[in-house]
Amino acid sequence: MTHRILVAEDQADIRELLRLALTAAGYEVETAPDGGAAWELAVARPPELLVTDLRMPTMDGLELILALRAEPSLSQTPVILFTAYVSTDPRVAEAGQIGGVEVVTKGSLAELRRVVARVLRGEAA
Repeated sequence: MTHRILVAEDQADIRELLRLALTAAGYEVETAPDGGAAWELAVARPPELLVTDLRMPTMDGLELILALRAEPSLSQTPVILFTAYVSTDPRVAEAGQIGGVEVVTKGSLAELRRVVARVLRGEAA
């Protein structure tokens, strides 16, 4: 069975790179250019995993995660926060304290693929 992943990333080149990398790893990938669009897609067609950037227009990654956790049908959706701001933005630490959220530093597709596979197998960090 192919797992469905929703990727929320505002930079088109990174969004496409993530789509290609995860598709090549055998996943079905849907993408959104910002948190608001990702929210609409998640509500319409709940993903098995959300990979989101932190800093995005409309709704940032933390706001998106909090919206997912507040929606009963999406509250258990695992999330990977894929961001370059791991050590510089306090919202990253806040997101990391939310259950079911993993943080991966942007720039390492190999690490992202490892975490995606582990999360979809249901293994804790």
